[in-house]
Amino acid sequence: MPTMTVSPIAQGLVRVLLVEDNIADVDLIRDALDDVALDPSLSGAAFELETVDRLRAGMERLLAGDIDVVLLDLSLPDSHGLDTFVRLERTAPTTPIVVLSGLDDEQMAVRAVREGAQDYLVKGRADSLTLSRSIRYAVERKRAEDERARLARAQAEAEASLRSRDETLATISHDLRTPLTSIRGVAQLLQRRIARAGALDPVEVLERLGRIEEQTVLMARMIDDLLDVARIEAGRPLELHLEDCELIGLVERAAADVQRTTDLHDLRVESGVDGPLTGLLDAVRIERVIQNLLTNAVKYSPAGGEVTVILSRDEDAGGAWAVIAVRDQGIGIPPEDVPHIFERFYRASNVGDGIRGTGLGLAGAQQIVQQHGGEISAASEPGQGTTITVRLPAE
Repeated sequence: MPTMTVSPIAQGLVRVLLVEDNIADVDLIRDALDDVALDPSLSGAAFELETVDRLRAGMERLLAGDIDVVLLDLSLPDSHGLDTFVRLERTAPTTPIVVLSGLDDEQMAVRAVREGAQDYLVKGRADSLTLSRSIRYAVERKRAEDERARLARAQAEAEASLRSRDETLATISHDLRTPLTSIRGVAQLLQRRIARAGALDPVEVLERLGRIEEQTVLMARMIDDLLDVARIEAGRPLELHLEDCELIGLVERAAADVQRTTDLHDLRVESGVDGPLTGLLDAVRIERVIQNLLTNAVKYSPAGGEVTVILSRDEDAGGAWAVIAVRDQGIGIPPEDVPHIFERFYRASNVGDGIRGTGLGLAGAQQIVQQHGGEISAASEPGQGTTITVRLPAE
């Protein structure tokens, strides 16, 4: 959480910008600030005064920075009335403004305070004590307001993070419970069949055990994703077990595993590479990345369709690359969401409640790919499908 900046008063120097076109009023303000430095009873931070005589010049000076407080006349040659304050405040919303009021526009000065000015002073009546106090109080009051706003934003962000965490934990609990329920159902079915018939058809037993294995593999993958995210959150890099890995066979195995989970989709693997496509990789984690991408392609293609994995080889100044592109015909991703889909817990705005997910799969995939020295990217159009492309160093 960012800390509050040091007050210019505590630093011993307050830089004041006076926006005033009346030379006599400028001299009065300058003399009053000079008297502050000469009066021992007004000891404190020194004042450094700069002056401009137009609103535009004041706005330009504020944009340049290093101004702690503004003394502003509302009647200037290029601006008049409350709009003068509004325009200046929009230029530098974090800089406190003290309005200078003539007797005929004191009502306007009060309105400016209601709009956010820290104080107002009547011209010709602001002696050294009044002026120095007004400036100091304006600086500290504005700092206190900004600090309250910062704390409110931090609290809102923390509450949003907690809500996101709770929603994610609920989704994870549901997703882990689903394969557990399936395993339990298959086990209970086998128990009843054995109790009733005393023996089972070996083919049926193998088929049921295959389902149990599929669900346990799914659970293990989700748990591994969570463990990887926990390591990354703790600031620890993943421990990669690098070995020579042949990617075409790995992708074909992953596609076959995911194909067994769906009857609505046709998963195809296309390779434009002559011979093997290999790299020094952590085969277990890369296979998990591909399974995550394929599972997402199936999940976000609720109407079915074709999911295609295209493997190719590329070379550039950085060396040789194995390129794996997973393309679906699903709901796609809105353009404003595409830059964020690899962020933890982020889910696209068009997903809705009908498609469950944790927002961890792609975040984990990105971390794994990047730690291999690779890249992952997304291209998508709503209603037209999505292509996720992984580039990994190849031999």
